[in-house]
Amino acid sequence: MLDWFQLANNKENKTIQLRRYLHQYPELSFEEFQTHDYIVNQLSQLSCDIETPIGLHGIKATFKGSGDGHTIALRADFDALPVEELNDVPYKSKNPGCMHACGHDGHTAILLTV
Repeated sequence: MLDWFQLANNKENKTIQLRRYLHQYPELSFEEFQTHDYIVNQLSQLSCDIETPIGLHGIKATFKGSGDGHTIALRADFDALPVEELNDVPYKSKNPGCMHACGHDGHTAILLTV
């Protein structure tokens, strides 16, 4: 049986690294040029088919299993908000007046490591 807790622990450092990078470089909706490229670069290191752009900056990654079974879809937003970050953390937003304040950086990092 698959040990989901161990699997999550194995991905923890990579997820944190991705989330902190995305948090440092937020981009507003319809302006996610660098974020798009970063995500595509991360996906290109995995065994998946990448389709982009979908809309303006959307990305579709298809992972094919080895057997028959159900299909699932997972999605995440990766736009940020026009908010000045006041947090004093090493991964603070480097883009003035823009930050990930509602978790999209975390959602995207999680999907990149699922």
